[in-house]
Amino acid sequence: MFSLGQDLRFSLRQLRKSPGYAFVAILTLALGIGANTAIFLLTYSIVLQSLPVPHAGQLIRYTFRSGGGEVGLSYPQYKAMEQRQTAASGLFAWSSDDATLRGNGQPEKIRLALATGPIFPVLELRPALGRGLSPKAGEPGNAYQPEAVLSYAYWHSEFHGDRSVIGRTLDIDNNSVTVVGVLPASFEGVEPGQKFDALLPLSFSRLLHPDSPMMDMGGAFWLTVMGRLRPGETLAGAIANLNAIRAAVNEAADPSHHFLNGGFFSSYTLGVESGRAGESWLRFRYRKPLLALESLCGLMMLLCGVNVALVVISRVSGRLHEFAMRTALGAGRGRLFTQVLTETVLLGICGLACGGLLGWRLCMFLVGMISDSGMPPALEVRAGFVVIGFAAAISIGAAALAGLWPAWRAAGTAPAIDLRQIGSGRTAARLGRWIIPTQVALGVVLLNAALLLAGTLLTFLREHSGFNADQTVLADLNLSEARLPAKTEPPKVNDFLQQLRAMPGVHGAAILSMPPIHHGFSVAGFYTRDEKGNLLSNQQVWPETVSGDYFSVMGTRILAGRAFAAADAAGDRVCVISAAAAAFFFPGRPAVGASLHSGDGTEKPAESAPCRVIGVAEDARMKSLLASAPLVVYMLTGHQTPGVYGYATAAVRAANPQLAEDAIRRVYALEFPTLPPPVTWRFHDAVNADLSQQRLLSSVSGGFALLALALVATGLYGVLARAVVERRREIGIRMALGAQRGQIVSNLARGAAMRVLIGVAAGAGLALLAGRLLRTLLYGVTGASPAIGLATLVLLLAVLALAFVFPAGRAASIDPMEAIRDE
Repeated sequence: MFSLGQDLRFSLRQLRKSPGYAFVAILTLALGIGANTAIFLLTYSIVLQSLPVPHAGQLIRYTFRSGGGEVGLSYPQYKAMEQRQTAASGLFAWSSDDATLRGNGQPEKIRLALATGPIFPVLELRPALGRGLSPKAGEPGNAYQPEAVLSYAYWHSEFHGDRSVIGRTLDIDNNSVTVVGVLPASFEGVEPGQKFDALLPLSFSRLLHPDSPMMDMGGAFWLTVMGRLRPGETLAGAIANLNAIRAAVNEAADPSHHFLNGGFFSSYTLGVESGRAGESWLRFRYRKPLLALESLCGLMMLLCGVNVALVVISRVSGRLHEFAMRTALGAGRGRLFTQVLTETVLLGICGLACGGLLGWRLCMFLVGMISDSGMPPALEVRAGFVVIGFAAAISIGAAALAGLWPAWRAAGTAPAIDLRQIGSGRTAARLGRWIIPTQVALGVVLLNAALLLAGTLLTFLREHSGFNADQTVLADLNLSEARLPAKTEPPKVNDFLQQLRAMPGVHGAAILSMPPIHHGFSVAGFYTRDEKGNLLSNQQVWPETVSGDYFSVMGTRILAGRAFAAADAAGDRVCVISAAAAAFFFPGRPAVGASLHSGDGTEKPAESAPCRVIGVAEDARMKSLLASAPLVVYMLTGHQTPGVYGYATAAVRAANPQLAEDAIRRVYALEFPTLPPPVTWRFHDAVNADLSQQRLLSSVSGGFALLALALVATGLYGVLARAVVERRREIGIRMALGAQRGQIVSNLARGAAMRVLIGVAAGAGLALLAGRLLRTLLYGVTGASPAIGLATLVLLLAVLALAFVFPAGRAASIDPMEAIRDE
C-alpha cells in the first residue's frame, strides 16, 4: 500500500507536468465511456430492467404477433386463456385509457390504468394505503361499484399525501368512483415509461365507452395479459401448455371465426414469453437497434483503448532514459510495471468522471429523440448501481488493458541500451505494425455501418408517404363525454368544422376516424366480383371515415375521378379507394363508377352495404412510414351510423402549425365548453417520431463514425510523426548521401500504405459481417452494398491522406547537416 501511494503521487505529478498528454488520453477515454454508458443506460432501462415487484422472474406475458407486428389480446381471449391454462397460478389483464376528472374547478385529463382484480395477488403488490381492487370487481355476475387505487405520485401531487383520501369519491367521466387504496411508490405500472394516475377495474371501460364497450368486442385486441408461474413451473412448461390449448382458446374466443381461425387476424399467433420486464412498446421497437448500437459501442471502446495505448506507449518511449536510470539504481521490473499501470488506471478514473457526465447528457438527448414531440418523455431513466458499475468496469478495464503493453515495455527497459537512447527508433515501427491496421479495420466497420444506416434513413425520407401535410395539425376529439344526442352530433361537428375553416390563416379542416402514422391501425373486409363473377375479397383493408376536405387537408392526391363533394352526403353511398385497392378489386378495368361491397362475400346483397367508387387516391402509408401502404377505402362521414364522431380526429391545415393549434383550441372551447382541451400534435412531428428508430441509429452511428475517423487519423499521424522523430538521424544521413526528398516521402508512404491496406482488408471482412448482422434494420440498401463500400473506402482514405500530409512534410523538410550535427 505504501508503494501504491508513492505510485499514485508520482503519477499525479507526471500528469500535472504533461497536461497535453493527460488531456488527450482522458478525452479519448471519456468519449468512449460516455457513448457506452449512454447506450447501456438506454438498453438497461428499456430492455433489461425488471418490474419493481417481488420475484419478477416468475412473471410471464402472453403475446399476439404476426411477423414484426404485435397487438394486445381481446377480452374473450383473456377469459378463454384464464379458464384453460394450467401453467400460471393466476392471470390478469391490463390496459390504459384517458378520462376527464371533474369537481376541482376546470375539468382535467387524467391517465387511467384498467386491470382485472387478480392483478394484486399475481404481482404480489401490497398497497401503501388502503386495499387493492376487489378480485371479482366488475366480473359478470358480480355487483359493480366503481373503485380506484391511486398511484403514489398522483396521491402526493394532487392530495398531498392525505391519508383521509380513502373513501373519497371522485367524478371520473361523470361516474362516481370511490378511492379504496394507494399503490406502493415503486410501482408505476406494467408498461415502463407509461405512468398513470389511478388504477380502476377493467370493467370501468364499459362506462368510459358505453357506445362501443371493447370488453364485449371479439375484434378489439387491446389487453396486456400477464400471469405468475406456479411453484416449480418453467417458461418452457408455459409454452408447452399454450401450444396444447391454443386452438381451444381461439375457438372459444371467436366461435364465429370472424377474427381468428381464418378471419381478420388469422396471421397472428398467440405466444408466451418472460414477463420480468413487463410490456413495453419501447422494448418491442428498440430492442434490436439498441443491441446493434451496443455492438458498435464495443468497437468504439476498443478503438478508444487502442488510441490510449498509442498515447501511453509514445509517452513511455520518451521516458526510457528515466526507466533505465531507475533500473540501474535498483528498481525492480514489477515496480516499473505497476507505476505505468497506475498512471494509466488514473487516466481511466478521470475518464470515468468525465465520461459518466457525458453519457448521462447523451442519454437524455436520446430519450428526447425517441419521445413523441409535445408529449412527456417516453422513458424515465435512472443511473442505478448496475449502470454505475458498468461504467466503472469499462473505464478501469479499458485503461488497464491500454496500459498493459506500455507497462510491459517500461518494465523491460535495459539500462545498458536505453541509458544511451539506442534502439528506441524501433518503437514507431512496432507501433505501426499492429496499431495502424487495427485502427483502420475498426474505422472501416464503424464508418460502413454508419453509412448503411444513414442510407436507410435517406431512403425513407425520399419515398413519398402519400401525404403532404407539413402545415397540418391534428387533434383528438372525444365527444362521447359530451353525451350529445345522436341526431345533434353530426350538425354540432359540422358547425365545429365550419368555424375552424372561417378562422384567420386556416386553409382547410376535416374529420377522420383514424389518424395516420399514430400508433394505431384499422381493418375491415371488402369484396367485389369481376366480369366473370369471380369473388375478389380482401379482409385486411384499412377503412377510413373522413369528411369532404380530407384529401386537400392531408395532401393526398386524387389520381382518377374526384374527391368527395358536399352533395355526396345526401346522395347514394360513395367512396374513394387507394390505387392499391383499385388494382386489387378492379384489375384491368376502371374503378371509378364501379361498386364495392363491405363484408367477405358471404352476406346477402342487402346486407353487404355497397358503395360507388367516385375516385382513386394515391397510396398512403397509413400505419407507418416503415410499412407498405395498405389497401384503403375512404368513406364519407355523412353515410355512417350515429356515434362515429365520438372518437375521431380533427385535421386542420393553416399558414403555420401554431395558427392551426390556436384555432383548434379556441373553437373547441366555444363549441364544447364542458370538455377539457383536446390533445393536439403536428403531423410532421408524427412523421419524425415514426422514423425515430432510424434517426437514433443514424445519429449515434454517425457520431461513432466521425469519432472513429478522428481517432484513426490522429493515430496514423501520431505513429508517423513519432517515426519521423526517431528516424531523423537516419533520414539526414540518407539525404546527405544523395536521397531526394520525394524518395524520403515515398518510403514513408509505402510503409504506411502497407499497414493501411492490411487494415482495409481486415475491416472489409468485418464490415460484411456487420452488414449481415444489421440486415433487419436496413431498408433500400444491403449490407454488402458496393456503393456504400466504395464511399467508405474513399472517405477513409481521404482522411488518412490528410493525416499523412503533415508528417511527410516534416520528413521532407529535415536539414541533413542539422540532423547529423544534433546526433
